[in-house]
Parts: sequence; structure tokens; C-alpha cells
Amino acid sequence: MINIGLFYRQLEAMVYLKSILLFMVAVFVIGTIGRLVNKYLSTTNLPKDVQNILRRCIVYVLWYIVLIYIIELLDIKEILLPLLGTSILIGAAVALAIKDTLSDAVAGLFLLFDKHFNIGDQIETMKYKGEIINVTLRKTRIITSDGTIVVLPNRKIDSSGWQLYKKTDQMDKK
Repeated sequence: MINIGLFYRQLEAMVYLKSILLFMVAVFVIGTIGRLVNKYLSTTNLPKDVQNILRRCIVYVLWYIVLIYIIELLDIKEILLPLLGTSILIGAAVALAIKDTLSDAVAGLFLLFDKHFNIGDQIETMKYKGEIINVTLRKTRIITSDGTIVVLPNRKIDSSGWQLYKKTDQMDKK
């Protein structure tokens, strides 16, 4: 006669073993995918900030898929899915709290991808006129004619617009 309790415990142990094995494989596979994505992105002209964000997004989505699969495999969704839903709500609340930073980052992505201006270009925006010395994901820095460095949030530059002037050193060479 088959002992049902023993069979159930063995089946449960196999599920735990399968979950552990899946996690170990996921560590290896997601690490490899992260390195491959990083290698591919380094061949593009994307800024380092953008490359880092894209790589992290891909890795986070893959880990989210693995987490959901393990939760389903262990049949603990009644416990963990409400917690996961709560964490998503907390994440949304944090996103609302840092919405200005996020809007700077999104505007920075657009400014970096569109390549409307580059370091060394002369622009006028939000009553400031000067040469661009640095463009990051969140901020753009320009130096005015009197040597003042002005740090401007990218969302404000993107929303207020700008005027781009030709470089004077190129004009002098012609």
C-alpha cells in the first residue's frame, strides 16, 4: 500500500528543489543576459546613463518574471501576490513623490536621444545664454559669457524650448 503522506512530502520536496534549481539557473541566465545587453549597448551611441537604465530595466523585468513563476510554482500566491501588489502601489507613491526627478530624467532621455544640441553648442533657454558644457540624464549645464555656470533641469529646458546658435569658432574658420 502507498503511504499518501510520504508521497505528498516527497512531491513537496521536489517542488522546493525545482524552485531552488530554477533560482540558480535564473541567476546564471539573467547575469549572462545582463552582460550581453551591456556589451551590445556599449556599441551604440547612447549615453552611459541611458545604457545603464535600459540594462537595469531588462534585468528587473526578467527577475520579476522569475519571481512570479516561483510564486506560482510554490503555490504561495495567496500570500505573496497581495504583498507584490502592495509593493507596486508603494512604488507608484514613491514615483509620485519624485515626479520632478522622473520628469527630468524622461526629458533628459529625449534631449539625449534627439541630439538637438551637443556639448560646445551655444544655446539660449529660460533667459540664459551660453555654451553647453555638460548634459546628463537630469540636468544640463551651460556656462554664460561672464563665466557663470548655470545648472538647468532638463524638463524645464524641454518645456520652455531653446534657441541654438552656430558655433563661433566654426564661423571664424570659414
